[in-house]
Amino acid sequence: MTFNMRRNFFKQSFLGGAVLLFYGSSLFGAVEPLKTLALVQEDLFPKAKELEVDTASYLLLILEHSRVSSAKKEFLRNGVQWLHEESLKLYGKLYYNLSQQKRQDVLQEISEYSWGEFWIESLLTYSMEALYSDAVYGVNKKDAAQKWLGFHSGEPHPKRAYL
Repeated sequence: MTFNMRRNFFKQSFLGGAVLLFYGSSLFGAVEPLKTLALVQEDLFPKAKELEVDTASYLLLILEHSRVSSAKKEFLRNGVQWLHEESLKLYGKLYYNLSQQKRQDVLQEISEYSWGEFWIESLLTYSMEALYSDAVYGVNKKDAAQKWLGFHSGEPHPKRAYL
């Protein structure tokens, strides 16, 4: 029994340290947050995937856009780290390694924190923007989400993306 407790402690310590250590590296910074953000968006609003709306690509547009403040971008990235820390604390695994039910539990838990509530709200807002986006942005290619929502965009449609 003591061996298993020590083993779990070391495993959690290692994973937590790995998140913090690799968080600053370019590889972690380029791939891991987007992977997690895409999964969180899917967990928060699974209908988007069914409608073939690429909310993760839209979020990447946001993270690369010059008019989005660096503070907002940093908050989204930091939220990934905080989400993983909460996931490690609750289950000893990174968020994307959890079952769907455990991921929902983690989301429920972080929603109790002010940062978590605002972070989830931000991700849902960007998901909704992706649903309403014009096909020119490449995330709602078939306008399926607009049809599902009963939304009729204005005319004329944009000829190029403004993001």
